[in-house]
This record gives sequence, C-alpha cells and structure tokens, in this order.
Amino acid sequence: MQTFFVRTKFGFRTDVLLRTVYSAIENGVLVVGPSFVAKSLNISKSTAQKMLVELSELGYGVYVPKKGLILNDAGRREAVKAVRNHRLIECMLEDIGVEKVCSEAEKIEMVAGEELMKALEVKYGNRKRCPCGKRIPEVVP
Repeated sequence: MQTFFVRTKFGFRTDVLLRTVYSAIENGVLVVGPSFVAKSLNISKSTAQKMLVELSELGYGVYVPKKGLILNDAGRREAVKAVRNHRLIECMLEDIGVEKVCSEAEKIEMVAGEELMKALEVKYGNRKRCPCGKRIPEVVP
C-alpha cells in the first residue's frame, strides 16, 4: 500500500485515508468530499482534495470534481480491510486494559505488520463489534 506524504503536521497513510472515507460511507454518504476528510483529519480542504484525487489515481475510486470520491470495489475492499484492522487492534488494546483504545489503535496501526494482524484475526476475528460499539466489517475477497 502506498504512503501519502502531505504538508501537514502528520503524514497520512493510504489506509488512514480509506478508513476516513469508509466512516462517511458507514453514515450513508456515497460521495465523500474534501470537506468531510479535512474536518476528520484536521487538514486543509485543498490537501484533502489532493488526497482524494490521489486515491482515485491509485485505482481506489473515481473523483468527481467539485463533489468528491466514489469508491469502487477495490477501494471499498481496502477501506473495509483498514477499518477491520483498526477495530481488531482496539479489541486487543481493550484486553490489555488500555482506556483510550481508538487513539492508541491509530498509533499502532501505522506500524502493525501482517503477522500481528493475522494473530489478531485469529483471536478477535469472530467479534461483531469493537470496544467503541462500532460494527467490525467482514472483508469480502
């Protein structure tokens, strides 16, 4: 997966951006615009627009000018995988007594490797909800 480097305080990975887009889709938004991404990631609207265009160029969807990104099947699959990984990490953190599971999961997901994610899948893969109460989506091949 490709990494985004933007002129903000933080560097955003593709999976973080896809997870943000997916959160809009979970709330019924089919075309995810730069305003939503900018507010969610605390970045400028122009940076968010560039990032959505780049997702489109990477083959994750179609960017409609002055509207936003519409994920295609590949983009949706990757977004679901990113969300699932995040929420499985939250499950692990809850098990070891971490209180702020979401913010800590965001830090861990940046460096989590395949082996860790496979282990989490084995241990927590049957859960339907994360500690925050959000649904853990199923990855469809």
